[in-house]
This record gives sequence, structure tokens and C-alpha cells, in this order.
Amino acid sequence: MDHDTYHARDTGARLAQTLGDALATPTPPNISYGTVTATRTINGHTRLTVTCAGTTLTDLPCTTTCTSAKTGDRCLLLTANHLTTIIGILT
Repeated sequence: MDHDTYHARDTGARLAQTLGDALATPTPPNISYGTVTATRTINGHTRLTVTCAGTTLTDLPCTTTCTSAKTGDRCLLLTANHLTTIIGILT
């Protein structure tokens, strides 16, 4: 196989992989519950540490409605594309 044929096949394989990834069904967002274990503010942005399903998630971003969360509050977490954000505090 000559050099040009090799590169043409390699380019075709990469194109097929890219198209397959682009057309794949995206994973739906996941909503879960957690418990706030710590809060801190970094440069004016509130970050929360949460325990969820036995795991501790540190310095998670949250919506502005969650900035007044306190240790022990139950919260609602939204995970989409490997990014988790706290979207609500349950009362």
C-alpha cells in the first residue's frame, strides 16, 4: 500500500468515526439528590460540597437560587455531559 492510499484510508476511517459520534444519541441529563456538606465562596461565586450516593462531590457550581444553602440542606443535582450543577435546594 503506498503512502497516499494509506492516508486516504486513515482519513476515511476518521471521517466515519466523527460522523458516527455526531449522529449518536446523546445521553439524557440525570437528576439526583444530595446533601450539602460545605459551602465556600471563590471570587464571588458560591461553590458547594455535596454527598450523593455515598460519594463526595467538591466545589460544585450552583444556580443563584442555591447560594444561600447551608450545611445539611438537601439539594437537587443535574448532571449533563459529565458536568454536575446544583439546581435547587429542597425545603
